[in-house]
Amino acid sequence: MKKNMAGVLAILLVMTAALTGCAGKYYPDSAAEAVNVDGVSVPLGEVNFYLRYQQTQMQGTYGMYFGEDFMNQDMMGMGTPYGETIRDTVVETLKEYYVVEAHAQELSVSLTEEEKNAASEAAKAFLAANDSKSLKAMSADEATVTHVLQLMALQNKVYENRAATIDTEVDPESVAQKRISYVENSKAGTVDEEGNETELTEEELAEKKEQMEAVLAEAKAGGDLEAAAQAHEMSASSITYGKDSTSLDEAVFAAADALVEGEFSELIETEDYYYIVYMESTFDEEATETARENELSQREREAYDAWYQPLVESAEITTNEEALETLTFERIFREPEAEAEDAAAEETEDTVSGDTADEPEGEAQ
Repeated sequence: MKKNMAGVLAILLVMTAALTGCAGKYYPDSAAEAVNVDGVSVPLGEVNFYLRYQQTQMQGTYGMYFGEDFMNQDMMGMGTPYGETIRDTVVETLKEYYVVEAHAQELSVSLTEEEKNAASEAAKAFLAANDSKSLKAMSADEATVTHVLQLMALQNKVYENRAATIDTEVDPESVAQKRISYVENSKAGTVDEEGNETELTEEELAEKKEQMEAVLAEAKAGGDLEAAAQAHEMSASSITYGKDSTSLDEAVFAAADALVEGEFSELIETEDYYYIVYMESTFDEEATETARENELSQREREAYDAWYQPLVESAEITTNEEALETLTFERIFREPEAEAEDAAAEETEDTVSGDTADEPEGEAQ
């Protein structure tokens, strides 16, 4: 579910954390039109600011696993640098924000003066926390940051407005969740370095089946499926499921659903696996509540989309691809805490904060 207004403003204030980045020679033309939504221009500066904030949020996690230059890598295997994918997502988000801004009054939704002031104060705090070169690299001036924060807050209010229209009654049986633990043993053969598969022999399959039968017998005797599995160098997994779940094999689902709490299934054999199932709980209260909340969240999204989608589909939207392509990923934006953890690298790496960054050779034309 969407956060209430106080929660959104708290999130916006997090943006006051200072940001740094590797120096580059190019600053985008912030005044250029990136997108036009029904005659209203979306400045490239707003796209750049929101993009760099997203990039910074990702840098700590993704950079740790994929290297600092992850934005220029084809991480999704689609032949496109990841940064371009994020840039496209940011553009779509700002399109949505501008459509919402144009039509929010039709729902009698607007930001209060207090909410506008909160966004303005958050923007000022953000600007005060960053040096001029970092801010320039992000296209972060007071008008840009304030408007983006106000767009975020307004979209949240519209979403809440639509969410308030849903039916909040949920059929208890439709979301009731059971919890099982299970052990599986694959019947698949081996694959060599060249991708050639060797199927298991009948004798090998029989050995696997015998092993699973031993696990089942020990589990029933000791009442502990995990311990029995570990004794045979396997492990048990735990999962919750409901009546419409598709996460379980049909045979496993049927066998599990026939169990009472604390009961083990017999050995289950499918085309690809052997399974043993243990019913931990025929009613998992926490998982059931999560399923109920997910159902309500889905209804909220559908209510919002029912209002928003016709508006965006009927809007006249043009995109300036040439301008957007100038938002590249040579710079690395990250929070200062991450920078402090890599002090040695900083000694040999320019940044756009302080006096260590090179001045640009020229502005974008």
